[in-house]
Amino acid sequence: MKTFLTIFFFSPALFLAQGSPTKSNTSKNVFNVLLTAGVTPAQVHGDMYSGFRKLGGMGGVGVETIFNEKASMNLYFLFIQKGSQKNQNLEKNDLNYYYLNLNYIEVPILVTYTQKKILFDLGVSAAYLINYYEASEAGNFTGMFPFQKYDFSVKVGLGLNINPKWFVNFRSSNSFITTRPNRVKQAIYYNNIIARTFNKGYYNNILEFTLGYRIKTKKNTVAP
Repeated sequence: MKTFLTIFFFSPALFLAQGSPTKSNTSKNVFNVLLTAGVTPAQVHGDMYSGFRKLGGMGGVGVETIFNEKASMNLYFLFIQKGSQKNQNLEKNDLNYYYLNLNYIEVPILVTYTQKKILFDLGVSAAYLINYYEASEAGNFTGMFPFQKYDFSVKVGLGLNINPKWFVNFRSSNSFITTRPNRVKQAIYYNNIIARTFNKGYYNNILEFTLGYRIKTKKNTVAP
């Protein structure tokens, strides 16, 4: 795990180094600073409650490395909230209540393809759990069933460059390693490999709706 984290957090430096100015490209825009903020509707696969009912927030700063007119890479440092929520429904005599809020520091690495003003991105992220809160109608039971300190996710997104500075993104982010294993070993056998792989505990599923601002650090000769 330590080796993986070391590779994950220091690999962006290799990309940035590859984009460093040379005698032949000193006029190019090597990188931009990105500011982003937004909301994160969330759910947890494995907690028996479906629907993106838990609303959280996210925000942070990033670096955009431009390779050419269509290809770029983004590295972000974000505060992001994930979790799950199930409200009571008194009209149906449903008193079940559940609330889970997970606060993470997340570092996503995204490769972006730009076609005119449309952005397509794909990447992975590693997140560190700062703290969390978990409660039900029975009360607060935070800490009773601890979560893993790390969350690893795959991200797929679509965005739009409103103008050279402002842009919006919509992404889906899904854990591919359990954030909390099942407390009881399941005796259920699933007849497909996807179900067998992703039914071992809790997995974060979130949607990201963000607004971003691009700060150009040099005169731009390559379109964002």
